[in-house]
Amino acid sequence: MDAPSERRLLVALLAVQVFFGGLGVAAKLVFPHLTPLGLALARLLAGMLVLVAIATAFARRRDRGRVGVEPERVRRGLPPWRDLGAFALFALLGVTLNTGLYLEGLKRTTATNAILLIATIPAFTLLLSVLLRRERADKVQVAGLALSFAGVAALVFVKGGGFGFGTIRGDLMVVANSLSYSLYLVLSKPYLARYDSTTLIAWVFAFGAAQMALVATPQLLATDWRALDAPAWAGFAYVLLFATVATYGLNAWVLRHTSASHVANFVYLQPAVGVLAAWLILDEPLTWPILASGAVILAGVMLATRGFRSRRAGKPF
Repeated sequence: MDAPSERRLLVALLAVQVFFGGLGVAAKLVFPHLTPLGLALARLLAGMLVLVAIATAFARRRDRGRVGVEPERVRRGLPPWRDLGAFALFALLGVTLNTGLYLEGLKRTTATNAILLIATIPAFTLLLSVLLRRERADKVQVAGLALSFAGVAALVFVKGGGFGFGTIRGDLMVVANSLSYSLYLVLSKPYLARYDSTTLIAWVFAFGAAQMALVATPQLLATDWRALDAPAWAGFAYVLLFATVATYGLNAWVLRHTSASHVANFVYLQPAVGVLAAWLILDEPLTWPILASGAVILAGVMLATRGFRSRRAGKPF
């Protein structure tokens, strides 16, 4: 099959960031009718279906015409028994806690705050890699870490301007979400040497959906779907179709044709898209303290991850 054109790859990369950037705003439209964990379960089920389908299709294409020498379990796309515990842990950190904390935090803070705080994932990933002795940071990267976390402190604890103590609990839950996902990225890295990234993510989502179902199924079943108004249905459809199915599907396709570091370069579009959407759709204020805090966070993250993405082979942020 011919490689896709650069224009098609660019369009796909931009679409992924735009769709992800609108997640917080769309979820806000749903929350009056559906709990955060209920929405998380719906999203994980949708993500699991598309990722398992993509992983299965890629596995069949990869194995077509090849004489298998692997155990039958591996040939069928199942991980070895010894790795199931690790996959369950990755699901807990990278999917269950990540999605649950983000949506629960989002309900308790503004979409603008959540969108800016989630941009700290690359910085947390570097920090954890250094603490676990997986990476070493130079002086510029250390300065970037300090700068990004100073921006987080300003965003979370400064009073006024539509944020402050009224949103601290939600802000801290979003920060915890970023920390959880970063720990997943660091711990899962060695497994990417043994598994195709699409296969690993598909299994992580499958375990994550099962874990979330244990706590969120009653909430999803208790939803009064007839009470959803047009904005809520639009937000729900966006979360499932665009911010989940389209984003993970396009991201998996793009990663087959370009490097993870190239994909990561586009992640910084998400905060701009999300903050603008929150202002236009939710009428959230764009005060100078918020904009300044966001600029400090992003500047710090860019400094902290200078040269870091290329060393994390095969895994985008």
